[in-house]
Amino acid sequence: LISLALRRVSGWPRVRPAAIVTHVTVDPADPAFSHPTKPIGPFLERAEAEELAARRGWSIVEDSGRGYRRVVPSPEPIDILEAGAILALIDAGFVVVAAGGGGVAVVSGPDGHHGVDAVIDKDYAAQRLATSLDAEALVLVTGVETVMLDFGTPGQRAVEEMTLEEAERHLAAGQFPPGSMGPKVRASTRFLRAGGRVAVITTPELVYPSLEGRASLLEGRSGTSILGYTRGPAPAAVETSALVGP
Repeated sequence: LISLALRRVSGWPRVRPAAIVTHVTVDPADPAFSHPTKPIGPFLERAEAEELAARRGWSIVEDSGRGYRRVVPSPEPIDILEAGAILALIDAGFVVVAAGGGGVAVVSGPDGHHGVDAVIDKDYAAQRLATSLDAEALVLVTGVETVMLDFGTPGQRAVEEMTLEEAERHLAAGQFPPGSMGPKVRASTRFLRAGGRVAVITTPELVYPSLEGRASLLEGRSGTSILGYTRGPAPAAVETSALVGP
């Protein structure tokens, strides 16, 4: 769907989108396999959920008071099997849509790779892919314009810019819970520790202003940028045309 939308709005064939099914390796010994947490599938009545759990060995939880759902593990991504193919498509001028939904989780065995029932966190998968491609920038698009400190308190405040070290300190202090902004900030710090230049967390409308180092024309707004370099004279802005075509 993203690929089709890009075709409609970006002047295809001038911009050529390509969607690729992405397999992501995980460690079968990852502790997450002992603690399933990601709800999947439809909401079920309790009796049906218990019957399926007994018959298929599923883990079942009550979800938000709306019924029962299966939960599966969410292991850490290790490698993107199609990283080479994705890079080749980018070099050939395609805008690649990859790692949708976090990718397809697989484990490596003596006879090749096999799928496993798991959901990989989309933010962590995006970081692994960006690092594999030696990307300069990682953009995590969400429904809020900026990361907030002391969220939900009278003193909550937006953060437009943090250094890598500041972001790591805030994570360690519990500012970004796992079920909220935590995965996005953690994925950003991992990306920067692996050599990335800047990570941005914001809404779609503010991606370009944040990457280009200037406030949006819409009331001076910008997203949250986490910097992989020390504050001071900043490097030139990321060339956004290289991300989506001219």
